[in-house]
Amino acid sequence: MTETTLFSVFATFTLLSALMVIRAKNPVYSVLFLILVFCNAAGLLVLLDLDFFAVVFLVVYVGAVAVLFLFVVMMLDITISEVNETLLRYLPIGAFIGCIFLMEVFLMLGSEFTPVNTLPQDFSLTKTNTLSLYLHFFISSLPVFFSAFFFSPWSFSQVSKQWWKHATELQELVHQFNSLKTSEHFVVQEYILWPETIENITTIEALGQVVYTYYAFFFIVASCILLIAMVGAIQLTLQKETPSKKQEAFEQNARDFTKTVVKITH
Repeated sequence: MTETTLFSVFATFTLLSALMVIRAKNPVYSVLFLILVFCNAAGLLVLLDLDFFAVVFLVVYVGAVAVLFLFVVMMLDITISEVNETLLRYLPIGAFIGCIFLMEVFLMLGSEFTPVNTLPQDFSLTKTNTLSLYLHFFISSLPVFFSAFFFSPWSFSQVSKQWWKHATELQELVHQFNSLKTSEHFVVQEYILWPETIENITTIEALGQVVYTYYAFFFIVASCILLIAMVGAIQLTLQKETPSKKQEAFEQNARDFTKTVVKITH
């Protein structure tokens, strides 16, 4: 229950921070909210037992990319008035792209995303838990009905039938669970996950085996591309010393003008 709560908290802060990235008028605040997005995403990866990817998020994105963005924004010294003018200029195209993205998300919500009725092993079913279970089922069903009603009305009846089927299954599952709880012959059989017992490797080891075994060629090509980009950036920014004409004041004052200035007569 604690991990679920933490996952919900991190996901909520990630969405709010991502929203503030595009809502903040000051570019410096936008970059700071972007750093907060990366930190919350790293927390989500830790909860998913992806420790290595969480560290990569903090080191690469927060430590390099976000800090680079912050330095660039501070050096450019962009005023808020310029940001407001740019925001108003690109507002229509941004709204159009956002509507397309929302349409794609709602079209993806179909019968495959109907809530599945599952109960954890250590679940004790009380009146409060039963009410929260039904409430969670109905709330998670709202996006499915919304997408089916507004974006695919032709499949609304099919989605309704599948929803009623899952609701009936949920009611039968709760009834069976209550009957098993009151029965004296309810026995929980424990089992062993043999794959985890025999071969248990970490995320870094699994990533290394995949990258350096099956994708070694692509890894080398990506490394060469990054090397070429680094050498090209150094070559473009390298300042070459060009000879320029300049005056030496000390040598000019120390000269004998009688020897340097010659009068030419025709």
